[in-house]
Amino acid sequence: MKRSTVFWFTTLVGPVILASYWRGVHAVDDPMVYWGGVSQGMQSLIVPWMFVAAVGYLLMWHRFFFAWSEEEVASLHWPWQEDDGQGVRRLMVLYTAFLLSSMMWIDLTRIYIDSPSLLSATLVIGVLWTAGLASVGFGVLVWPSRQRLPAAKVALAGCVMLSIQCTWWDATYWVTHFGF
Repeated sequence: MKRSTVFWFTTLVGPVILASYWRGVHAVDDPMVYWGGVSQGMQSLIVPWMFVAAVGYLLMWHRFFFAWSEEEVASLHWPWQEDDGQGVRRLMVLYTAFLLSSMMWIDLTRIYIDSPSLLSATLVIGVLWTAGLASVGFGVLVWPSRQRLPAAKVALAGCVMLSIQCTWWDATYWVTHFGF
């Protein structure tokens, strides 16, 4: 697999995610319903973190697709493995899990709001945890390269910024306060 395949996947799916958010917000009379039981005070803390996460995403995305060569990205590997040249494939798996789950959460949440059920709650929680774990996965994938690749610590910082939002604020905090 070539890095350009992953690049085009992220470039095409990213705007579709934003469109799904726009559609989701406009599909309900009061978009605040998506916050569930999360207090306004916490919302004012979480919303700025969404922008921090977006910056983090762009920092790592830039490293993967513009700052590092095809060979450097291919060398990405898990800490418990040796470099086998499959870094691009690993990156595609992480981006697929992260982006597709990010695309589905707002529609699944709307389905839950319209017709609460154990299945719809489980699906919402599942896609949020999928995105959260994938965001952590980016950092785990970059970790072994932090001394070897140029500015890998920048990519790692971006992964942490994204993971705080996706794993802590979304998959943990929001899920426990939404009101399932």
